[in-house]
Amino acid sequence: MLKPLISLLLLASAAAYATEPPLTASHYAQLLGAGMDVDWARTEKGIREFDPLVVRDFKAKGLTHVRIRVAGEPTEARLIHLRKLVEACNQYGVIPIIAYQADEYKNDPSGGNEKEVENWWIAVAHYFAQSSPLLGFDLIYEPAEKLNHNQASLNRVYDKTLRTIHAIDPQRMIFIAPRMRAAPEALSGLKLPPGSQNYVLAQWHIFPWGPLKSNGKYPWTSGTPAEKAAIRTRINTAIHWQQKTGHASWVGGWAPGETIKNAPSPSQLAFASFMACELKKAKIPYAINADTQFYDGEEGAWRPALEPLLNAMISPVCEKPGDKPGHHQLKPSAPDGTHETPAGASTVKSTAP
Repeated sequence: MLKPLISLLLLASAAAYATEPPLTASHYAQLLGAGMDVDWARTEKGIREFDPLVVRDFKAKGLTHVRIRVAGEPTEARLIHLRKLVEACNQYGVIPIIAYQADEYKNDPSGGNEKEVENWWIAVAHYFAQSSPLLGFDLIYEPAEKLNHNQASLNRVYDKTLRTIHAIDPQRMIFIAPRMRAAPEALSGLKLPPGSQNYVLAQWHIFPWGPLKSNGKYPWTSGTPAEKAAIRTRINTAIHWQQKTGHASWVGGWAPGETIKNAPSPSQLAFASFMACELKKAKIPYAINADTQFYDGEEGAWRPALEPLLNAMISPVCEKPGDKPGHHQLKPSAPDGTHETPAGASTVKSTAP
């Protein structure tokens, strides 16, 4: 009796696995949660200092994805290094997203440079074709410069590259960003392939380096009703685009200030909590900009003075309707990492491609 029973159980589990629905972009967006932009493959310092245990530290802190910014050609050494990063993310349960800077194309959106972007992704798509479906591709990091005035070229590159990648790797999740450095107001200019809602997401952002002075004024001081309303308006622009197109989106990077060296001010903490709460309320995942501000790669440890600010960005305590303002304490982030050996204890470092 036992053998037939085992056979039936195996058949049932195989059938359940076969009917398990494929990952969709909306589900993928839910899995992303709060993450961080990282320079592990962009700068010589970031490449040199990377240690796989850093990913464990990120996961313990409550970060669930990383946006791996990459510059330069897809050389063998660079691809090998990227694989090391992706494997570390897989090991510790952090979702990796590869983001290509495409600097030459942004500065000169010529036909030749359009093709170079496509060729870059052909190499990367082939190299990672067998990787976990959670690995994401962010096609162009912050489209700007001359692309601000060449929407046709941007849409052409996206269309060709999307089709090419999915001919190689049909299930891969892909992000495309609008011009004006991924401004939410420019989302409407994107042309997306029909029926692409299950595998194409938009990347956009506001406050990539925090509230910076513009025309002599800061867009955030103490968090006045007008300041909060202005931020909600920009987030709502993205929400309306999602509702109209059926596509999910992700904020690829935001920060509470251009440079952060000292303990955060009450204004910074208030801004960080407000932004994180508004994005969570909108069910839009986001990446924090950037790892070098909050994590000391050389020491392999979080910068202690900035941990309250980081915790406010990852795990804010948001006011609910009816709550009295100012009655919340910041929630501690990810207690599961408190007894881990710091990444700085590991001496295995990466070499530059």
